[in-house]
Amino acid sequence: MDAHSAAATWLATFAQAVARGDAAGVAESFLPRGWLRDVLTFAWDTRALQGREAIRDYLTDAGRLAAARVTDITLETNPFYAPREATAPSGEVVGVEGGFTYGTQHARGRGYAHLRQDESGTWRALTLGMVVLDLKAHPEPVDVAADWESTGRTWGELEAERKARIESDPEVLIVGGGQNGVTTAARFRQMNIPTLVIERDARVGNTWRKRYQSLALHTPSFYSPLLYQPFPSHWPLYAPKDLVGDWLDAYATNQHLTIWTSTTLVGQPTYNPDTRRWRVTVSRAGTSVTLHPKHIVLATGLLGAPYLPSLPGRTNFTGVVLHASAFDSPAPFEGKRVVVVGAGNSAIDVCQDLATRGAASVTMVQRSPTVVVSRSSVGEDMSHNWVKGEPVEVGDFKFAAQPLGFFKEMNQANPEALWARERELHAKLRKGGVQLYLGPEGEGQFLMVFARGGGYWLDKGGADLIADGRIAVKRGAPTSFNSTGRPLCFLPQLSATFPRPSGQSGRAIWSAVSILSRIQHPSRSRGPPDLCRRTLLDDRP
Repeated sequence: MDAHSAAATWLATFAQAVARGDAAGVAESFLPRGWLRDVLTFAWDTRALQGREAIRDYLTDAGRLAAARVTDITLETNPFYAPREATAPSGEVVGVEGGFTYGTQHARGRGYAHLRQDESGTWRALTLGMVVLDLKAHPEPVDVAADWESTGRTWGELEAERKARIESDPEVLIVGGGQNGVTTAARFRQMNIPTLVIERDARVGNTWRKRYQSLALHTPSFYSPLLYQPFPSHWPLYAPKDLVGDWLDAYATNQHLTIWTSTTLVGQPTYNPDTRRWRVTVSRAGTSVTLHPKHIVLATGLLGAPYLPSLPGRTNFTGVVLHASAFDSPAPFEGKRVVVVGAGNSAIDVCQDLATRGAASVTMVQRSPTVVVSRSSVGEDMSHNWVKGEPVEVGDFKFAAQPLGFFKEMNQANPEALWARERELHAKLRKGGVQLYLGPEGEGQFLMVFARGGGYWLDKGGADLIADGRIAVKRGAPTSFNSTGRPLCFLPQLSATFPRPSGQSGRAIWSAVSILSRIQHPSRSRGPPDLCRRTLLDDRP
């Protein structure tokens, strides 16, 4: 198969339709149920469309295709994006994939297509992602070294002045100094956008340090480095929490970020449409400070505040009741009988900690079915997209260029393969009484990360403990406490909303965090202008 020739033929047809402003012609370059993922090319948003009619209508509405002025569509020569044979995980060649560059009136971008032949042998797009990478008027500076010696000042003096200017008049306020907050700030620092990060903890990285001792990344370290600053090659495959926390702290220092720790929002930010600035009051180590940034970015986490249900009998219960976020060591539970309510990642990690560190008994209460896959399977899947020897940013882009709906459709079409892959693992879990499924819509574990942020776990030994009876499993929901009951560690499903800015209409604002992501992916505007959230891959049909 001549991948280059196939991609060039398809791209010529696609580019000609774009040049004519022919939305129907563009749609015809897709398979009948093909997918388009648009990231800021045709609209200031992220959208995913399936099917020729939906793609045609999207490009036609509001004259999007003509208004975008997409030009200079050119096949990629970068070897990481150049056309190649597309293979299934089995190694079977199933088509062609490859990238192209393009420009719009205001931006430069890259497209990436997965092509298949239709019944007539014509190459058409199964998926196409078009992602804006740079604004022409504001490209990201590359390899620009800071020249301080010619100023006659010390580096420390210049840095102190720069940070003082940012603190007095930040253009962007980022709420949250976790992995997404600091990587977003690092991108803005690279682009010389004055940015202040506020973090409620006393030290960057404490969101990791304060968790239970056995916590580690559930995905391989090779996939998880931070923007501009990769992890050392000698790190463990699954980095432990202390390494991650310390790395975030060092990252904030090395990227010269301006961060206020021990700082929280006070009240609700208000937006002035005349000045196009926010009024934000924060408490910095107990001192009230008012800021007027142009933009606010929420990077406050995928989940919300810890929640402990109020059940009858709580006041008479003599045991310990705590949320998983307050569990940092199994030592206090040595020799104790413990119940863990929940059956997700944190629940199985805590159960495993307790069962191997001296608890008299450990019982997991499963309230609803759980999707369980092995951690090694997830690593294997990721290695198909994040290929060893390729820059991790290449895998990031190729993943970002595919609609989540496409992944969902693939999993739903082949449930037998999903079950078969984890047959041995699932046999252990069923032996212990765990109720399993493939997700509410049969989408599998991977999609539940984006849809729910819970309802699944990546197994790293918990199934063996369940099969051996060292972790007992009971199904149902807690209804009450009794005075002679067991100590309990609650792990409920969490949710939270950010306060809606006063005077603004629209839905409540949600925040989300992408686990150690690096893709230059836009934030999504929420409610009033200049309020964004950092998101996981966030598509709307």
